[in-house]
Amino acid sequence: MLLQIKSAEFRYGDVTIFKNVNLDVNEGDSIGLVGANGAGKSTLLGCIFDELQLFDGSIFRKNGLTMGYLKQNCDFLSTNTLFDEMMSVFAYQTQLVEQIKAVSEQMAGCPFDSSEYKSLADKYNRLTVEADVTEAYQSEVKVKTVLNGMGMTEFSDRVVSTLSGGEKTKAALCKLLLQRPELLILDEPTNHLDYKTLDWLETFLSDRKSTLLVVSHDRYFLDKLCTTIWDVQHQQVHAYKGNYTKYKALKAERLENERRAYDKQQREIEKLTDYIQRNKVRASTAEMAKSRQNTLDKMDKLDAPKADERPPRFVFNYTSEPSEFPLTIQHLSLGYDSKQLLTDCNLQIRRGQKVALLGLNGVGKSTLIRRIASQNPYDLGKIIFGKNVRMGYYDQENVNLQSNLRVMDQLWFDNTRMSQTEVRSLLAQVTLGADDVYKLVSDLSGGERAKLGLALIMAKDCNLLLLDEPTNHLDLPSREALEDALKAYTGTLLYVSHDRYFVNSVSNVIAELADCKINVYEGNYDDFISRKNAPVEPMKTVTKQSPTTYRNAKQRAEEVNRTRKLKELESRITQLENEVEQLNQQMAMPEIAADFSKLSQVMERLKLVNAELEQTLAEWENMA
Repeated sequence: MLLQIKSAEFRYGDVTIFKNVNLDVNEGDSIGLVGANGAGKSTLLGCIFDELQLFDGSIFRKNGLTMGYLKQNCDFLSTNTLFDEMMSVFAYQTQLVEQIKAVSEQMAGCPFDSSEYKSLADKYNRLTVEADVTEAYQSEVKVKTVLNGMGMTEFSDRVVSTLSGGEKTKAALCKLLLQRPELLILDEPTNHLDYKTLDWLETFLSDRKSTLLVVSHDRYFLDKLCTTIWDVQHQQVHAYKGNYTKYKALKAERLENERRAYDKQQREIEKLTDYIQRNKVRASTAEMAKSRQNTLDKMDKLDAPKADERPPRFVFNYTSEPSEFPLTIQHLSLGYDSKQLLTDCNLQIRRGQKVALLGLNGVGKSTLIRRIASQNPYDLGKIIFGKNVRMGYYDQENVNLQSNLRVMDQLWFDNTRMSQTEVRSLLAQVTLGADDVYKLVSDLSGGERAKLGLALIMAKDCNLLLLDEPTNHLDLPSREALEDALKAYTGTLLYVSHDRYFVNSVSNVIAELADCKINVYEGNYDDFISRKNAPVEPMKTVTKQSPTTYRNAKQRAEEVNRTRKLKELESRITQLENEVEQLNQQMAMPEIAADFSKLSQVMERLKLVNAELEQTLAEWENMA
């Protein structure tokens, strides 16, 4: 057992965040921490990491337990370049390699048969064995692998302190992945990661089989990695075995059992009370009534089950159908600051389709949505709306909200025909209640601003919705409520989201932005991934080909060559790694260590092999 929480209680002043919490963390556990915004998830993590002190109870940690903690939007301060900061994790291994090099140079200047040479040879042997055990020669490869997987390679030469907030958080996560603490604590590590980076991170964490405690709103992530879910709610923390999907079923079962037990006890209490009231005054039944009263007094009363906090109720309606193709993009090119995002792109969306825009960070997804919403006449290309289209646009930064307005006035300002009662009712529907309507928009939390932005769209008659990261800042119940609303919506939808579970549930078309083009795939996220990962079919011989067929055949040939090249590189990497291991073993042999000429040859060969291995790994990473 790595960590045990006993009867833990935490308060902020007179407000209790959680109480009577009893939990265990065992080696190899992957625990997902879920709950509504403000329920106390980050507070619990702070207590576990010993940054916050419990009001009552204890947290027992294994002696010498190493923990790594990634906070939300952490401010990573360092004057090193990103690559050097990552390499600082392997300072001991780097020093070891330098010592080996220094000893080797000293041996070159000593007579072979001298006692000094033998002493240096022994030291060299010990150092090389230790370098082999600690994988000292693989340090740079590990750093490059993690930076590449997290999409941070382009920032390798940047000073860490000059990175943006999101880039610093990713850099801090990269360093934690390289440090490999016994207990890895991550608070929203998936925020703003694109789907490829998320897939790499999931695979990396799965392969390491490290002990993980993570807060995340990414249900795909929780389903793939977690074997236990901690649910923070009503000042309690309940543990459920299984991933997120299993947790949902187990929680519903527990609540139903608690409700039945409570109802059964209430019926029994009512029955006993009725009997006592009818029989306590009769001499013949007074003793029986007294016995029933004793039973009632000794009964361990169950608390009424507390229902989940009411999630928002999103509803998107419209009164008139648009034409068959509400949105058509023709030969559109977009770019800024000499960076080209899209080149001569075409996309046509049919009425009723729900299209998710996917792509790596920075490829232009939000820019495209924004340009469509603004109908910029200066774009190169055409954005054509069909007849009778009424568009609603949600911006992830909520730039359409005016910070100096009250919440109620903001909705009223955009919908002057609504009565005050209708405005209040709509805000209450998205859980912005009586205490919220008089707040200034600037005082709202991220989740509250998101709900207000969606309420503005709900108030309008929109048959085409453009949504840019609508699930950002929403907790899981709110995400699921929005998901249900968009599934029920019969209009046309084009949106950007990093929430793969959300995309998989809502979408029937995936539009991927890559290499300045838009590639369209029918189906949901699972269908998209299965097609992306499908094996390449062998080329077929065609006697006469049209230009389009020729291009397709050429693309297939290039993909076949790429797959073949990847296999060749993987085979070569295995050969080189085996040779490195053999050379390290040779240097440890007494007959080699004692012969400077042979030792020099082996060392020179090891240097060449390590250089080729690093180059081959880099080539493989770029192609993969």
